[in-house]
Amino acid sequence: MVSWAVTGATRGIGFGYIDNLSADPNNQVFALIRSLSTAGPLQELAGKRKNVHIVVTDLYDIKKLGEAAAKVSKATGGSLDVLILNAGSAGPHTNVLPPTAFIGKEEALEKEINENMKNNILSPMFVINSFLELVRKGQEKKIIFISSPSGDLEFTRITGIPSVVGYSAGKAGMNIIMTKFGAELAPEGIKTLSMSPGWVATDAAEQVTGEPEVRKYMLNAFHKIDPTVTGPTPVAEAVASQLKTIRGLTAENSGKSVGRFGNNDWF
Repeated sequence: MVSWAVTGATRGIGFGYIDNLSADPNNQVFALIRSLSTAGPLQELAGKRKNVHIVVTDLYDIKKLGEAAAKVSKATGGSLDVLILNAGSAGPHTNVLPPTAFIGKEEALEKEINENMKNNILSPMFVINSFLELVRKGQEKKIIFISSPSGDLEFTRITGIPSVVGYSAGKAGMNIIMTKFGAELAPEGIKTLSMSPGWVATDAAEQVTGEPEVRKYMLNAFHKIDPTVTGPTPVAEAVASQLKTIRGLTAENSGKSVGRFGNNDWF
């Protein structure tokens, strides 16, 4: 049985991972979530599939993360095969602003950067370090960070998108940290990967790109990368391609930052 732990699993891509993985009874799936109050669909799925385990924790609290790791350890016999760091946040409402819009708004800029560093760098690092001993004893030994093309220099340069400053910096920062984890842990056979899911049809994406004018702007930007893009990919399809890449992760491509197909195809 292969054990998987996924953060941010109540909706969107995270829930898509739980749904896909738990369809195979040979998988043991742990959904690490912040609260049961928004976990209705997840609880319903767990009621139908006994290989789904819901673990409520706080991704910023080392003590609670340790308790979560202990619960997973008890269920698996002390190991974890794959850790997927999906939880993240675009930060405060100032994420729509380009860099120069923060002139004279230094407090807003500090909040924009600090919240994203906490959500997209510190939290994933806390989770990795809390679950590392379990991954060390797993068979697959894989740690996956769900990133974003917003954190890629060439993607940003070509598309010309100047907003989501803190979010982009957070994702880019965690990308390099994942490479450093990979470099450090390679002698132990542990593999890491930063992977962008692309433009996926989640509730969060709809909130950002749902307005017709915003959608038109994003499509025009994305067409500079891929002229065939017509809209977001369904969650199930995006997750299936990501899982194929995760399963194909080897020591040779550990530490890379890629799209969901395992290359630089962001969509």
